[in-house]
Amino acid sequence: MTAPAFATGANDPEPAGARLLLRVSDARGPLGALVLDDVVAQRACGGLRIAAAVTEEELRELAAVMTLKFAFFGIACGGAKAGLVVPANATPEERQRRIRTFGAALGPLIRAGTYIPGTDLGCGERDLWEVVAGAGLPVGVPPGTGPVETSGTAAFSGRSAAIAAIAALGGGIEGATLAVLGYGRVGAALAGRFAAAGGRLVGVSTARGAAVHPVGFDVARLERLRARQGDDAPLDYPGAHAVDPHELLALGADVIAPCATVGMIDGTLARRVRCRVVSSGANAALTDDAETVLGGRGTIVVPDFVANAGGVLVSHFWPLQLPDSAIDALLERRFRAIVEDLLSRAARRATTPAALARKLARRNLARLRRDLPYAIRHERMLARLGRSRAYRVLPPVVVGALALRIASHLGPPAD
Repeated sequence: MTAPAFATGANDPEPAGARLLLRVSDARGPLGALVLDDVVAQRACGGLRIAAAVTEEELRELAAVMTLKFAFFGIACGGAKAGLVVPANATPEERQRRIRTFGAALGPLIRAGTYIPGTDLGCGERDLWEVVAGAGLPVGVPPGTGPVETSGTAAFSGRSAAIAAIAALGGGIEGATLAVLGYGRVGAALAGRFAAAGGRLVGVSTARGAAVHPVGFDVARLERLRARQGDDAPLDYPGAHAVDPHELLALGADVIAPCATVGMIDGTLARRVRCRVVSSGANAALTDDAETVLGGRGTIVVPDFVANAGGVLVSHFWPLQLPDSAIDALLERRFRAIVEDLLSRAARRATTPAALARKLARRNLARLRRDLPYAIRHERMLARLGRSRAYRVLPPVVVGALALRIASHLGPPAD
């Protein structure tokens, strides 16, 4: 079996600013690590990334984005990220062993509620179940063993990134074009929402290559093809032709959406970008220098911790098990209003949305620290509602109204 590729960061024993770095190994070598970037209300949340190669620098960047994401929306939680190395040719039994061992190592933090894990790239609901079981918590019946990318949070993250892009384009996007870098569950949800608003998906890249379509990919048809052929689907789509993945940057699409992993666009690649808006479905997909280059050119960069926050926002309401209509209201109305407000405030202040969003997130974080009862009051309200008998018989329209009422307090305070 191929040796695991895990960078231990020996020259940087603990990432700058991180509250905790926990490295995990077994008798066979390093397995992965957990980074707690910050702890708010005695907890930190973030997904588990499972891949053939994981680095501590990657985990540090991703955990920091999670802290910003929670803070910007006023959710009392710190950011975290875990990474587990599973070789691509590992057997199912070896994969399960690694996940269970990793979960056991993180057990004290998970059982105490200090670290709350979630799904992420390469980690599905069954993998998360194995982690929690390994940590020693009761888990009930295991979920199915379907594709690892079936988590609903990925779809909500992609959908919100599309909504953010639509808002940045001014709302009217009939005929507007989109290129998705790293097309998977998040990218598919993003493309689907963009197309539903009248836009066209004209460029797609996966781990297997990139393709463009002059008229535009039909997202539903592309998804059916992807179900059969995986990452080869865009290359085999009728009428599409293969291109170098970097050509998508200069394609001239109105929106570019990086949806795969860390550092997809750096400062050098940013100079090749030709688009009006960048809205990331992935966290930390742009480097700081890329953001600077794009901002200097007048490209609107919706910060990642805002654009793809749909999964976090929907998960925040988990005690209510929101019906689809309530999720629609939360994302299409409240989330979009937050994005539009951010873009408007940034324009008035002659700054970039990313710079302003970071400032607002830091301000929110300070407020959450000063007044913990204030910070968690909505969570207590959600928990009480979810447990009440009356809530279970409320019609969806009422549930949606309640969710919007609570969500009206999320996001940065008004000027």
